[in-house]
Amino acid sequence: MMMNSLKNQKVVFTGILQTLRREEAIEYAKKKGAIIQNFVTDQTDILVLAPKQLDIFGRDIRSRKQIKAEELISQGYEIKIISETDFLNLIDQNNN
Repeated sequence: MMMNSLKNQKVVFTGILQTLRREEAIEYAKKKGAIIQNFVTDQTDILVLAPKQLDIFGRDIRSRKQIKAEELISQGYEIKIISETDFLNLIDQNNN
């Protein structure tokens, strides 16, 4: 489910990133052509789910952003939920 590019992709972050601050992640994504959103909508392409999500909400509790994304996916919208690692690999592979 890995994507090739962030160009023109609408991206939302949720949780606390482990390897960089959210502001840094947003800047990297913007440099790769991503459009940053604060909330998940039916226009969202990618939700980056940080690993520290679990520390904040508990093991079985999801953020509102994740719940919204899953609801939209169940309605047929093509939103990809990716890990911080997948996001880092994506910005790194497009590092040209």
